Amino acid sequence: MNSNTFFAHDTDEQIIQAKRLQDLQTWISHLSYVTNECDWLAKIASNKIHDRVLRDELLEKIEVNSALLNEFYNYKSSIQSFQECDDLDCDLFYINQHDAYHNKYVKHIDAYRQVKNKVYLKILD
Repeated sequence: MNSNTFFAHDTDEQIIQAKRLQDLQTWISHLSYVTNECDWLAKIASNKIHDRVLRDELLEKIEVNSALLNEFYNYKSSIQSFQECDDLDCDLFYINQHDAYHNKYVKHIDAYRQVKNKVYLKILD
């Protein structure tokens, strides 16, 4: 179920599973773009702004981003086990796990944006 369309015969679990996969695919797409953007910004910091500290900070963000991306790909491959739940405790475990990944994603993007803003401010100086 890759589309955003749900049908009356879809179970709650199928809909929740599809929404989780949709969230995850969006996060992975954003993180993939961040890797490229961060590389471009590191080159700008190095070649145009001539700020090695900022370049190194961006290169560090690339490493952190890549690690998080790998973690999300691993999570994506394990997400199929969500359908194996038979009780509320199991469902809550996976809901909390998904929320934890969401929080990691948001925290990472916020931290990345702060570094990205440094590049823009240096360019505008």
